[in-house]
Amino acid sequence: MRWTRIRAGLLGACCLAVVGIGSSGDAVEARHQDEPPGDRALGLFMQAKLDHAKDVLEGLTTGDFTRVVRGAQALRELTEDELWRVNPNINYVRYTEEFARLADALEAEGQSQDIDGATLNFVNLTINCVNCHTFVRDERVTLVDPDALIR
Repeated sequence: MRWTRIRAGLLGACCLAVVGIGSSGDAVEARHQDEPPGDRALGLFMQAKLDHAKDVLEGLTTGDFTRVVRGAQALRELTEDELWRVNPNINYVRYTEEFARLADALEAEGQSQDIDGATLNFVNLTINCVNCHTFVRDERVTLVDPDALIR
């Protein structure tokens, strides 16, 4: 009984975080239209990450494990994209590695249809996202221009 309440509370908090942050595609486009191309691409990329997280959350709340697995796979694939690799800072790299590990674990729990394990991994993945975004914002981690490093 206690674990059920804890799980419900954590899932509810994640729901509020994911839904509260999200917005429609048109609003996202409008918000990013005046940004420089690199910033715009990154903003749209982050929106895709949020959309995949929403898919996972919807799968968890409806018991649709196919959706959980598909969302986890999509989240994991994002970590391989060059837009994800904003900076070689060791802390940022650690957050990325942890995110990839959690996405893999979420996929595995989804495949085994373990709702408790999948929910816990989703909560941990969400915490990782919030911590990483806080780090990037507070430490002012910015995009690295690879050409500037060569000079």
